[in-house]
This record gives sequence, structure tokens and C-alpha cells, in this order.
Amino acid sequence: MMISKEIDPKRKGISKSLITSAALCNRKGYFSERVRLPDGARVPWRVPEKVAFGAALDEAILHIAIRIREGQEWTQDDAVASGYDYALKKDSQDGIDWGLFRAQLDNAISLFRVDVLREGTEEAPILDFRHCYLQGMDGESLRVGELIGTPDFIFPGEHRENGRTLIVDLKAAARAKSEKDLRSAELSYYAYLWTLHSGGELPEVGYLTYARTAKPKYQLITGPSSGDALLLAEEYVKTTKAILTRSTQEEVGFSTSFCTSCEWRKPIPEASFGGCSVGLLVAADEKEED
Repeated sequence: MMISKEIDPKRKGISKSLITSAALCNRKGYFSERVRLPDGARVPWRVPEKVAFGAALDEAILHIAIRIREGQEWTQDDAVASGYDYALKKDSQDGIDWGLFRAQLDNAISLFRVDVLREGTEEAPILDFRHCYLQGMDGESLRVGELIGTPDFIFPGEHRENGRTLIVDLKAAARAKSEKDLRSAELSYYAYLWTLHSGGELPEVGYLTYARTAKPKYQLITGPSSGDALLLAEEYVKTTKAILTRSTQEEVGFSTSFCTSCEWRKPIPEASFGGCSVGLLVAADEKEED
């Protein structure tokens, strides 16, 4: 079965990425939806190593999950090659050591076999991929009106002991997650979207995190959604919608906490975008300090 994690660059709607961008800085959300290329596509970015690695890990584990679900054999070499080749196709920033990148991806899949699949032990896998949906509903995003989302894994309640659907987002990160992370904008949004999509079922949510620490490991942290989580998601949705009604960037609030790494701080001529007025000021201040 062909299931792709690629998302249509011309897609419109209130998505997880839009919600989380707006939560970091209102203008990031505003630009990500309002600034487009002439053909209507979102602006593509050259991604740093950590983003490329996360994409490679997503693809490698998707390769494995598909084969587990279909009862097929799989090899580590094929899974690593799938993720590595996917990362190579992305427009990555200069300076990535691709030999080291592949070795680290290979190590991540070795640990996945032990930490998640429990190979070599009598323990059951910590996640049962035999009955899960992949990349939304097998490549189809969840849609409720203008709301849209594509969770990495959906484990239906009918195949779980407690009867509750579990939505899991896969991450490669510099640290493990905490209970506080279960209240993140993205997990709250996924809980909200699933509740609407399913006609009222409140799911469990969680992260499967590959912590890229000195001693890398996988961590699964999950918890039940609550009514408060849905209310929080509603506030995120309301805020994002309000931002998108603005006519100019000057009408949109901002945070300078992310200006130094923000992709919108500079002009993008191919999208007829002159750059974020706040980001340009921060950049000017940095040049003066130099």
C-alpha cells in the first residue's frame, strides 16, 4: 500500500502546523497561510539537519509500520534507505554530514526495534501497529469544515484494552517529553479534531519521541484528553482564525523570541513578500551590534 506523508503545498485550512506556528508567533501563522507562490503553493524552505532527520525518521518508521500492518517482512536496511532517500530529496541546508546522518538514522531504527517493538524479548511492543491508521486515515487528512489534520498514528479504540482511540505524534527531539507536553497546542488540536471527526469520542493523545541525547532512546508518553484540552484547542482555533482576517501584517501581533531563526524575517521576492517588518528591525539591530 502506498501511503505518503507528503502534504499538498496548495492545501488550505486551519491545520496543526498553522495552529502551532501561530502559537509561537502570530505573524508566523499569518505569513504561513497568507504568503504564497504565484501558483498558490506555500513557500518551500531549506530545512536544517534536525528537520531533515525528523522527516527521515518519520519515513523510515512509516515504512516499517506499513509492513507490520500488512504482515510483511521488512529489513532495517530497507527502512533506513527509505528514510535516508526521502531526506535527500528535501531542500536541506548546507553543512549536513550525510554519512553521519545515515549512521544516526540506522542507530535510531536499531533502537526502535528494541525500545518500541521489543524485539528479542517476550514483551509485547509498546505500540501495536497491526491495527493502526497511518498518516491520518492512511494518507487522507482528517477534515471537519475548515479544520484539517494528519496525525502520524491513530490506534482505534476497538483494538485497545481500554477502548479509547489513541493519537500519537512521532518526534525526533533534543529532549524527552514531560506530562506538560501532553497539553501542547498540537496534541490539544488533534484531540479536538478527532472529537469532532468521530462524533464525540474523546481520545487519548501522546508522543513517541526519539530523544537525540548523549544516550539516545525512545519514549512513549500518553494521557487522556480532557474537556479543558478541547477548550484550549478552541481558543487556539479562534486566535488563528482571527489572525487570518487581518489585512496587513502590521495588524497582527508578534513575538521577537524566534526572530533570529524565523524564515519570514527576510524578503521572499518569488512570493512578492517584503519580509516581516519586525524581523527586519531585529536583523538590523543585530547588524549594528556586529
